[in-house]
Amino acid sequence: MLDLKLREVNNSLSAKERFVADYILANKSSLKSMSIQSLAKANNVSTTTILRLCHKLGYQGFSDLKIDLITSAGNRKHDNILQEDINLDDSIEAVNRKIHLIEKSSIDETHAIVNVEQLEQATRLIRNSNKIIIYGAGSSGLVGKELEYQLIKIKKDVSCHPDYSIQYSIANTLDKNDLVIIISHSGENLEGVKLLTVAQQLGVPSIAITKMGQSRISALASVLLHTITSESISRLIPIRSKMSQLSVINMLVTNLFIQQYDERLLKQIQNRAERFYNQNHKS
Repeated sequence: MLDLKLREVNNSLSAKERFVADYILANKSSLKSMSIQSLAKANNVSTTTILRLCHKLGYQGFSDLKIDLITSAGNRKHDNILQEDINLDDSIEAVNRKIHLIEKSSIDETHAIVNVEQLEQATRLIRNSNKIIIYGAGSSGLVGKELEYQLIKIKKDVSCHPDYSIQYSIANTLDKNDLVIIISHSGENLEGVKLLTVAQQLGVPSIAITKMGQSRISALASVLLHTITSESISRLIPIRSKMSQLSVINMLVTNLFIQQYDERLLKQIQNRAERFYNQNHKS
């Protein structure tokens, strides 16, 4: 879904990067046979510019971009895209239909932009952390509480409190073996920025669940888990961003559970082997 990724990061692209992006979209059929050098020459830019564009889109390099472009070309969706917000005079049936389309597209788009490498790093940080604090304001705070609940189930020492002052106090007691998680759709939440600043000063690793593109929060976090940018319905009902955040959390927690389960299963096997050895080698 190259088109989607370009839309998500459009505001963070330089003039040269946007020029190359437009060229790619206009020449999709011929791009699969082009090298990074030929693409750079065709746009009168350096290969560094193209690599920078690839990284902003979440690809490791130009080859990954081409693979995504080629594979997605054969999977075009024919569903009608929701073009308008929910109206006050909509019937219950119309509202329900629109919500369904919004939720479905939000989940699909979130999975399309997920960076597996960043997701793996995030799960590793959570697994290895001694103490975790989570912060989000408003709707993001509710998503944070859901993440807190799920992490408690896998026996993590975790705190998600809506009172920023409490989280700030806890953050100042953390060290490199702990973790700060910030959830912010805009990436500009002032309290989230302050918590990440403290974490950076203390050498505490951090994860930000935030929209794609440049922001103060994305610039400070150690690991970024991206959510979709678009929020066409009034922010009083942030359906898109909340569904996107929940999708990221579901991916994160499910992978964590699988990894924790494997570790516990291995430990059980090792304990059985040790007991068997001891029983059969008694003096």
